[in-house]
Order: sequence, then structure tokens, then C-alpha cells
Amino acid sequence: MIPRKHLSASSLCAPVLAAAALCPAFVQAAAPDPSGSLFRSAFGDGLEADYGIKVNGWAQAGWTYNDNGSDDLSKQAFFNNDEGFNLNQVALSIQKEPKGNVVGRVGPFPGPMPEQADWGFNVTALYGKDARFFKTYGFDDDLGVNRSADANDENFNIAQAYLEFYIPVLGGSNLMLGVFHTPLENEIGFALGSPAPADFYSHTYSFMHGPAKHTGALYSFKLPQEEGGSMLGFELGLVQGWNNMQDPNGDPDVIANLRWRSADFRTWVDWENIYGNGAGDSFAECACGSPIPAGTQDDDLTRYASYLTVSHVLDERNRVAVEFKYGQQEDAAFAAFADKGNAHWYGADVNWYHRLADDLTWNSRAEWFHTDAPVHVVMANIDPQTGIPDPSWGSFYGVTTNLAWTPVPHVRLRPELRYDIHSGHGRDAYGGGREDSQLIGSFDVTVFF
Repeated sequence: MIPRKHLSASSLCAPVLAAAALCPAFVQAAAPDPSGSLFRSAFGDGLEADYGIKVNGWAQAGWTYNDNGSDDLSKQAFFNNDEGFNLNQVALSIQKEPKGNVVGRVGPFPGPMPEQADWGFNVTALYGKDARFFKTYGFDDDLGVNRSADANDENFNIAQAYLEFYIPVLGGSNLMLGVFHTPLENEIGFALGSPAPADFYSHTYSFMHGPAKHTGALYSFKLPQEEGGSMLGFELGLVQGWNNMQDPNGDPDVIANLRWRSADFRTWVDWENIYGNGAGDSFAECACGSPIPAGTQDDDLTRYASYLTVSHVLDERNRVAVEFKYGQQEDAAFAAFADKGNAHWYGADVNWYHRLADDLTWNSRAEWFHTDAPVHVVMANIDPQTGIPDPSWGSFYGVTTNLAWTPVPHVRLRPELRYDIHSGHGRDAYGGGREDSQLIGSFDVTVFF
């Protein structure tokens, strides 16, 4: 983060986007960018300076420990499954960002509309235990390196591969075509490679119950406005469901998002929605596709998910974000355990980010999440030997806090504590089905290059 004695556009933008790279027009003086530093030191900065093409990467690993004698962390420390050491992500990305006043999956930015069209692209390869959650059915699910991997092994995938176009129409427009991270949810969707925008090592139950990526098209645009006023943007997408390139039911899903920004850029409101047929798009053989199984490819079963996030920069050291979510799946595969046909999930989480120093941030999060029937494969607790589920559902409460320290720009160190309670039906959610609460401690290291 760029130190500022007063509140400026860059100090507002950086905590919201977790990187000043997304708002270069507002950055007056920047520290050396660790992203792409290894490639620049080896080959020079000509490719980036002359053509705007950046080659960058990151590596993330962490250690986790719980208080109940079980090594199962699958629900609470998502993405991590096992207690102990986890190699989460080793990634390499080559990208070119188009110049414009609209960033796909992020929203509109202040300033006049650039009159010149531009284009860009992003290809990101990912290896590690997190990679299995970013596989795309029909694209990288059947790679040889993944065939012998079980749920606790590292995977490899192409996390993103898309073209991007800035078009000077309306108040500014952006079109993405290809495979890209979802524009939904508070903890994902920025035009940056994970884990850069992730303020926590663990993730919310809301995040777990949403899509990770899509294949298709996403069109983002800014409405024309008077200079200096608030900004309103919209996103419309047509995609192959949740985490799929091939969707056996043959029906595309529709994404419709609204993004409002206050004139001073302090307050952001994002309402994000996806609607479509959720039948037959979850695949046990590759542990990929949608995490919410329902029916077969010949069925027509409605799936809908909606997220409303309001974030506000209180001052140069504090920001808060509140997320509300709702989802439903018609004829969910595990709903019969609760004597239901359809499953619904909803909840809220509150995040507070406090900058203690230029290189030290204290992040805290409280969440409540409820499912009226089991719906997610991770919550189903499927026995790997028998294939028989023993699901958990009801209300889940979680509190998380961490310190994120960047002693040098290339390195982030992050100790984190998380405490969860399950109050509901079915199997107890933690400790191998023996505990309804759990405390997890973790420490992760991320190196950017």
C-alpha cells in the first residue's frame, strides 16, 4: 500500500482493490512493483514498458493446526483440507491489461472515457492444493498430472485464459471472452491473480457455496455521467454454468451485476447474480464442475445465487465491507436428508480492515451462514470407500482475525486464527463428525515475483 498523509484517490482505491495496480491513473508515486520483478530482472522491462505485457507469478504455502485432534480442515479452513503443511499455489501469469475506465469484474472508474479502443489478455497457470478448486470441466480436468491425484494432492490447471477488449461506447465498456474467475462474491472476482486480493487465508462459507470460474462472455459498461458525480456500471454475462467449459445440460447461465461507486470513491455497492439450470453439472470422477450437485443432464433444475456487498472507506486506515448472500437449488442431490426437495442457503459476513502501519494490516471477519438442507459436496462428508454421504447442515458461525505483514514488497507473512460453531442437523461439522466447534490457527507465506 502506498503511504499517504492525507486521503487521496490512491489511498482509497488501494485498500478496496488490494493493489494499486488496478488504478494506475490515480497513483502519484509508487513503490517498486513486486509483480513481474523476476522476469524484469532476468530479461529487462522492454516487454512491459513497450507493449504492456507483464509476466509475473507468486508462490503461497501455509501451516494449519486445529484444537480437536482431527486433521480434517475441509469445511473451516477452505481451501485447506489437511492439518499441517500445505503448498497452496505456485502460479505463473502472462497478461496485458487494456487501457480504459472500466475494469471487467471490478467496475467503473472516475475520469473521462478514453476514446481509443484497446485490448488485452490473461493466461494464468496454477499448481498446488488450491488448484483442484479451480479446475474447469471439459478444459483442464483430465490433464495427466491430475489423474492420479486424490483430494489431498496438488493439482495443475489453467486458472484463467481470456481475451479482453476495451470499447469506447456508452460511458466506457469492457468485453471478456474465455475462461475467467467469477465476478461474483466479495472474496473473489478482482482482475488480479489469487491470492493477491485475498485478505484471509481461510474463506467464508458463502465463498465455498459459489462458483470459482466461468467459461463464456462478460460485458461490463459504465453509464455516461457528469464529471465528478457518482458512477453506475452494469455487467451482463453468458457462461457455461459453474466451473465448466462443457455443460452437459446444454443451457447457458446468465450473469447480471450492478456496480455503484460514490463520487469520492469511498463507497462501493455491488449486487451480483447468476441464474441458470443446475442439473447434471457436478462430476465426482474429477471432483470438478459445480460443487452443488442436482439431477442429471436431462433435467431442468433452477439454480440461483445472489450477493450484495457494501464497502466503505472510513478513513485512510480503516475500511469495512458487509456481504449478504442468498442461493437456491431445485431438487438438490442431498436435500432429501433434510426431507426436502429444494435447498436454500443464505447469510451475512462483516469484514473490517485496519492498517496499523504501511507494511502491516489487521483484518477481522465475522460470518453467519445457514442452509435449510445439505447442498454442497464438501458438507456432504462423502465416505471415500463407500460413497455414502453423512451431511451437515443448519447454521454456521465463524470469527476470523489475522495480521498481514509485508516486511519487503515481495513477501507477505500472515498468522491467522479462526473459530467456528455449527448449530444444526445431521453430522457435527468438525473433528471428523465429533465436534460442533473448532479453533484453527494458521500461518501462510506468499512470495510475489
